[in-house]
Amino acid sequence: MTADARWHVERRKKILEEHPQIKQYFGNYPWSIAAIAILVALQWFVAWLVSDLSWWMVGFVSFFVGQFILHSLTTFIHEAAHNLILKGRVGSVITLLLIELGTLSFGYSLKYVSRHNFSHHKHLNDYIKDYEWWDKKRADFLSDRVSWRAVEAFLHLFPGGSVFTDLIVSSMVSSDSDRQIKGAKKSKSVAVLLIATTLILYALAWGLIGWKASLYFFWTVSIMVGYWGITFSGQSISEHNIYHQGKTYSTYHWSNILFFNTGYHDEHHTFPEVPWVHLPKIKQIAPEYFTNDSPYSYFQWWWQWARSVFAPVRYHRYSP
Repeated sequence: MTADARWHVERRKKILEEHPQIKQYFGNYPWSIAAIAILVALQWFVAWLVSDLSWWMVGFVSFFVGQFILHSLTTFIHEAAHNLILKGRVGSVITLLLIELGTLSFGYSLKYVSRHNFSHHKHLNDYIKDYEWWDKKRADFLSDRVSWRAVEAFLHLFPGGSVFTDLIVSSMVSSDSDRQIKGAKKSKSVAVLLIATTLILYALAWGLIGWKASLYFFWTVSIMVGYWGITFSGQSISEHNIYHQGKTYSTYHWSNILFFNTGYHDEHHTFPEVPWVHLPKIKQIAPEYFTNDSPYSYFQWWWQWARSVFAPVRYHRYSP
């Protein structure tokens, strides 16, 4: 366990001694399934709406609408990683399958769930073991090539652009072999189930609604995970920024309504067994402890990064 992770554990003990009533908020919150169902239905409704638009307008909707719905939906992947929706292995599989109905992400959720607790929480801010840090060899490569970052940014506007550029960079620069990123063992059967579900859904979207519906789903995922994932990247930058001395930061902003209290990140790292719906109560009970306020919103953090032409040094977990 890293010093930063231990800091959260020690502070947690102290807070519970002073405010034992916080324990009443421990445990899963199965009603999150209702929010997941609504977001999945909303994504399919938008996919139906874009079916009569021109192809470039599909991209426009993916950028200005789809990525934010998708970001909201992926917050529940994080909840599932902490077993905070449906309990147990079967409950986790059901949750991830329901989320996949709206993300169509080829099983990305399983990879995230398998690594999150083992790598990020336990080894918080440890470059060697925390998977959320950028690989330094690749980040150094991008830091020295602003023109390439500009090309990447352009390509990330198109479907599959981020995957394409990642493959190019991977072929030019090997990853740092000193890193030891570990996670829980992934179930091959669940991985196959999620990937098969995605492929079937793309086929159904194409067959029942039209090819532009499938394009909408794929383009939305591509935008969110790339440079243009505005709130998705902004959230990641805000949570553990290297320019400040705190371990973890919270963003108290109206965007918590859209993204199910993801801004209460300091509270989450201190009490990871508290579901999203109760995190504001932790802040209310012990405000004297949760004072690491992020100075910017997700939108503002992303804009600062974008202005630097997406320089790794402006991102959250990379230092040259």
